[in-house]
Amino acid sequence: MAAEPVKAGVKTGAEQPNISADSFAPEEGGKVVVATNGHLETKDATIDAHKIRFDYRTGIIVAEGNVVYAAKNLRIIGDRIEADPRHDTIVATNVRFGRAPMYFTAETLKIVKGDKTMRGLRMWNSEPERLSMHLRIDEASYVEATDRLTLRSVTPHVAGLPFFNLPYYAQDGYRDIPYDLYLNTGSEERQGRYLRSTFLMRQDESLWVGGLLDIYGKSGLLVGPAFRFDNTRHPEGGLVWKGKLESGYISDRGDLLADAYGRTPDRQRTFLLGEVNGRSADGVEFAGNIFGQSDPGFMRDFRPNLIRESGNPQANFELSAPYAGGYLSAALTAKADDYQDIVQKLPEIRFDLPQQSIDDSEWNRRSFVSLGYFSERPSADLPLANFQTATLAGGAWSTARLDAYYGVNRTFALTDWLTFKPVAGVRATGWSQGINGNGTVAKIIAQTGFDLEGLATGSWDLVSNNWGIDGLRHSVRPVLQYRVMPGADHEIGTVPMTQRAISTSALEEVDLADRLDPAATTDRQVVRFGVRNTVETRDAKAGTRELLRADLFADWRQGPTDAETGRSDLQCAVSLTPAPWVTLSSGLRLPNGGGAPLESIQSLAFNSGDFWRTSFSWVELRDITVARQLIWEGRVTLNSVYSLVAVLNYDALAGQTTYESIGLVQRIANSWELEYGVMQRLDPLNSGKNSLGFQLRARLFKF
Repeated sequence: MAAEPVKAGVKTGAEQPNISADSFAPEEGGKVVVATNGHLETKDATIDAHKIRFDYRTGIIVAEGNVVYAAKNLRIIGDRIEADPRHDTIVATNVRFGRAPMYFTAETLKIVKGDKTMRGLRMWNSEPERLSMHLRIDEASYVEATDRLTLRSVTPHVAGLPFFNLPYYAQDGYRDIPYDLYLNTGSEERQGRYLRSTFLMRQDESLWVGGLLDIYGKSGLLVGPAFRFDNTRHPEGGLVWKGKLESGYISDRGDLLADAYGRTPDRQRTFLLGEVNGRSADGVEFAGNIFGQSDPGFMRDFRPNLIRESGNPQANFELSAPYAGGYLSAALTAKADDYQDIVQKLPEIRFDLPQQSIDDSEWNRRSFVSLGYFSERPSADLPLANFQTATLAGGAWSTARLDAYYGVNRTFALTDWLTFKPVAGVRATGWSQGINGNGTVAKIIAQTGFDLEGLATGSWDLVSNNWGIDGLRHSVRPVLQYRVMPGADHEIGTVPMTQRAISTSALEEVDLADRLDPAATTDRQVVRFGVRNTVETRDAKAGTRELLRADLFADWRQGPTDAETGRSDLQCAVSLTPAPWVTLSSGLRLPNGGGAPLESIQSLAFNSGDFWRTSFSWVELRDITVARQLIWEGRVTLNSVYSLVAVLNYDALAGQTTYESIGLVQRIANSWELEYGVMQRLDPLNSGKNSLGFQLRARLFKF
């Protein structure tokens, strides 16, 4: 029997590497050694390979077959590596390098004194897979002296197929993936088959620049610029701010659907959506948003994914800074179209002095003063006849307004469970121009009243492991607020309203200082009564967990006329979470005098953690807008790669579903997420807006 092979070793001079192997073979008269299954060590790196060839004359090392090269900051796995330590050069072929979760593969890698050049480079998140989503880069180079990274012909691949090409990109230093991409494809009856895309390319540490490019089979091509800025990681001078902007234009050659106001849009259609916010080191804050469309149906037809991010088309900007113990602010609101009902601030400057002690006594004061210029005109949403009813103005109006308030209060602890706070104040307002031909006008409103709030608690040592309950604590907080406001019913129909009640789903503010508009404040007396109920249990992670929340509130108001006097609707909000995996919630607006709820939102949600979740919601409206809808959503995680999702919207008034979809979400290499789905959409208000088709969404998680 042959003896078991013993690894031999060869040690050369001090400048030569150490080599160990299963066997050695000399070549060229002993000037070259070839090691089989060898391991080579130098002062800077190690090499393991099936065959290592070392030339004593030149110091060149050639390793082939399952090569592993390891240095202090680099590890390369490849088919072949040629290293020249004397000239600090490495040339490798068919290599893989990097560390979890980022991996690179390349056809060739050349390193000369720290400068790297790669051809046929591919970037992977997690293990390289042929059908995985990845980046293909024809050539990449990094110059160490200038810390400059250059990429040529960058092509993302989805399921092995290329879908975009960036001819050239360069940046200073190594950072994350140099682009951000959103893709969405599907089919609509009026727009035809479509591909929506938004792409952003990194320009520096904080700025991304790109655009929108959508292709619609029937409507045409939509294009527009986009950018994003975020310097929260690298603030300059203590100023931290971020913002984004998206804009699109299309010459729509498809069938045009009438908008919400019965108008047919022009074929030249556009939209603009953006926001910005930030803060300086000395407490100056700014925020703003802008949203505008050439027609109300633009988002509906071309970018429905942005509907939740948009609001009334307008431009809002606000700047605030601490000043003299309070806050000085400036706000601007401007119309961005001609169809929404907007009261413009052009602008308003305001100083607020928050509640603070008066000369270190137990009495507190609160005040503000503001100066602004306001304007409003009829619109498609509020045409002249409706405009006159809502605003009491015969036409468009503009005015400068000076508004000021000063008030005092004090909190008395009557007992351990009851507090009493008397309130008094006065608000004086002047307008440079009234409505309906009135000139300069003023309004003074006084207020007196109180806030009364109680607190009662109880606790029980009830334990239920099945429901995750470890003790119970019940808190009841009854609330009673009262204000009498002489002067509130003056100048009605004379002064313009800059803020009108547009929602019946929420109660107005009680305190005079919190009301946005003195012209719209007409109640001589207001009483608010309500109760807050909370039941909680101990929780090992959060400390406490809410089991039950039940709030009930209603107002009684004495308006300027008998018709405007009486109790408001009763607002009820109930939420029940008996176990972490189930939640029941209910929101009701019950009419004064009894009857069916004017608004009812009921929901039931189940959540098993990471495995599955589902929810049912029933929405019923009987007031200004009549609606009865059932909404169901569900998601099941099949395994670490696939998840099943489904959505169903049923309109009981139309007697049909308005939206239904089922899809499969696939995660690829922990980097990408694909969603395949079949969906049907029907707009019962616009019978021509139907769609049935296949939908594909692609999302890239950042490396």
